[in-house]
Amino acid sequence: SALVDVDIDIDIDTVDRQAGDDTNRKILNLAVPALISLSIDPLMTIADTAFIGRYSPPNDPSPLAGLGSAAALLVFAFYVFNFLATATAPLVAKRRGLGDEAGAAFVGGQALGLALVLGSVLAAALLLYKAPLLQVMGTGATGPEADRYAEEFLTVRALAAPAVLACSASSGILRGYL
Repeated sequence: SALVDVDIDIDIDTVDRQAGDDTNRKILNLAVPALISLSIDPLMTIADTAFIGRYSPPNDPSPLAGLGSAAALLVFAFYVFNFLATATAPLVAKRRGLGDEAGAAFVGGQALGLALVLGSVLAAALLLYKAPLLQVMGTGATGPEADRYAEEFLTVRALAAPAVLACSASSGILRGYL
């Protein structure tokens, strides 16, 4: 048997740097969609606040007071269902890691179906119990005008609950595919 002497010159710093760059890229690929997904609802609330503050009657705090109570309730209600994204991502990724693309698509479909059902139930609950929920959020202390604005705002945004939760599940699916 012949003995072969091979001299391999590897720059460990270059290998470490390349591995670090790849890890950083992977982290960014997961973090950016998550950041966008989590920032959509607060950005919508900021836009709503800006429009209501700009176009409501001068010296009338009722529209903004109503918005504040309803927006706080909605942020909490939607945040409770954040598990749709955080639970879906690893389930989809696990199926893809096993080479089971059909299984990954099935898990994604289940997540979207669950999001639409939960979103519909959430919308119904918010619409059905809007008056007592808004009372808990403090609209009773701000007056009947603020309460009326809060109910109108909550009604419109509650109807978007299925779409909001579907976006959350979609974000989880996307992260599972990255």
